[in-house]
Amino acid sequence: MYLAEVIGPVVCTVKHQAYNGKTMLLIVPLEGEAAGYEIAVDYVGAGVGDIVLAGGAPGAAQDIFGLEQAPIRTLIMGIIDP
Repeated sequence: MYLAEVIGPVVCTVKHQAYNGKTMLLIVPLEGEAAGYEIAVDYVGAGVGDIVLAGGAPGAAQDIFGLEQAPIRTLIMGIIDP
């Protein structure tokens, strides 16, 4: 798990059925964490500019969302209060 900032929403015209009805957000890890941008599935109602707790263990998305197959690598699991 790591801290990241939400940069904005991700909009797709075609996506895997596991993403239907879920909000996808573009996040960037904070300094000292992994470099680069990531797409994460929001589980807690985060918005642009929020500092969030992101990550996910293999199979976590399958359990949380009750999916048989879930090609979801990163979940937003919490919002950090300032």
